[in-house]
Amino acid sequence: MSLYLTNPISIPLKADKSVVTNKLCRLLRVKPNYLKSVALYKRSIDARNKSSVHFVCSYVVDCNVTPVNAVPYAAPADVFCNAPKIKKQASCVVIGAGPAGLFAALYLSKCGLNVTVIERGADIEKRKTAVQSFFDGGGFNPETNVQFGLGGAGAFSDGKLTSGLGYTPLGRTVFTKFAECGAPEEIMYDALPHIGTDRLAGVVANLRDEIISNGGKILFDSAVTDVIIKDGKAVGVQVCTQSKVYGVFADYTVLACGHSARDTFEMLNRRGALMQFKPFAVGLRVEHTRSFIDNAQYGKIFASHRDLGSATYKLTYKCADGHGCYSFCMCPGGTVVAANSQRDTVVVNGMSNYSRNAANSNSALVVTVDAQDAEKFGYGSDVFAGMRFQQDLERKTYVAGGGGYVAPCQNVTDFIANRTSVQFDVSPSYPRGVVGYNLRSLLPKTIGDNLAEALLAFDRKIVGFAQSGVLTAVETRTSSPVKILRDETYQSSLKRLYPAGEGAGYAGGIVSSAADGLKVATAIAEDVLKCE
Repeated sequence: MSLYLTNPISIPLKADKSVVTNKLCRLLRVKPNYLKSVALYKRSIDARNKSSVHFVCSYVVDCNVTPVNAVPYAAPADVFCNAPKIKKQASCVVIGAGPAGLFAALYLSKCGLNVTVIERGADIEKRKTAVQSFFDGGGFNPETNVQFGLGGAGAFSDGKLTSGLGYTPLGRTVFTKFAECGAPEEIMYDALPHIGTDRLAGVVANLRDEIISNGGKILFDSAVTDVIIKDGKAVGVQVCTQSKVYGVFADYTVLACGHSARDTFEMLNRRGALMQFKPFAVGLRVEHTRSFIDNAQYGKIFASHRDLGSATYKLTYKCADGHGCYSFCMCPGGTVVAANSQRDTVVVNGMSNYSRNAANSNSALVVTVDAQDAEKFGYGSDVFAGMRFQQDLERKTYVAGGGGYVAPCQNVTDFIANRTSVQFDVSPSYPRGVVGYNLRSLLPKTIGDNLAEALLAFDRKIVGFAQSGVLTAVETRTSSPVKILRDETYQSSLKRLYPAGEGAGYAGGIVSSAADGLKVATAIAEDVLKCE
């Protein structure tokens, strides 16, 4: 077998197999019978010319002769396939069942370690019920919500898998495992892959089941309240459930808590784990109608083409004062969701199902916040300055909404003009209801001014972006506000405690979090092997 990766080529929408084959033969300068197989490697959308929107694709071909405009190809190694079989009896506790925790646990269970995953939130079906109940106006559960439970925070987003790791061994391993667990096959080649919240629930359930089939255990509704330290090493954790408090002891501990595990950060600080402030971003969630975004990105001719799906965008801008403002977690054909993890606070995020066919498209619009900003805003200069800023802003947003987890909301035009909205240009999708409010008075002046400045710049990139749409407060959970320091062996200053994933400050999204979990797991496996 002689595999080659082709240069990118333009492929028309609705092109069938024969069209693709003919274009490839011309590109590679080979006859059709020389191509033994053709597999799509990467596909993106080129919509720069609105009269000729098309795909740009590259392929892996098995060819009998050496083609031109292609390079030899070898598939990245699958990390799971290379997992060693460890004979030594060793145990590992994994704190958190988000992407980092699940992939770390899956790898270590394949190696033969005795793995116990401890998750403060519920299993996926119970979690879905609790989240939907809250969206529908029911009570809030601080342990099981959009942030906590099987799958982590990403389980109630768009299931976006955008990452620079996609074609590396780690990234490819993550994508392959997701596909094996029920994710749509196009995640393997789409430039902007996504699973969708509705499908992601089944994917994480299958990951859970595979860990259990390997001999692992998963404890739900169980919060880790302390790390047990002996001679400077983590030897286990204290677990709290509704009925009891008990210890779980292990040779290794993976700390894969999410970016919202604030009580865990505080506990680690008390235990002496070295941590530092990590820059993050805060802002608002912007909504436009899906038809507006589709027309703006694809043009009127292709806006409703069935092969394209709902349009995405990515916007960045450097403000005059040096702050960066950018769109984040863009959810085409999605909804704005209530994403708080503490009582009497309001936090927003975005969510899309696989079909991405809701009336609106939304995205976070956020401004970078560094340690100097947090201090200037009045939240101190220690490791938790950013976390305090997040918490205070979320509590103020709750008050601005009038309670009941109602969110303050404002037209984009009114935000720029610094006035309260009386009625909304676009129907807000936030499930707990919204109230008109001048969000400029809620945010620090620097952030409000930066967002207004950036919106006018974004309007020059997507005409009409700042002339319609609504903004809902407040988006604070873009990433962890702290980093738990670790050394070259992936251990924290507390030995045998391995921080991993987004909450620990080493990832930003589902794929990078899962990949970081694999990095930590392979380091643990190597350490066990040294002792065999």
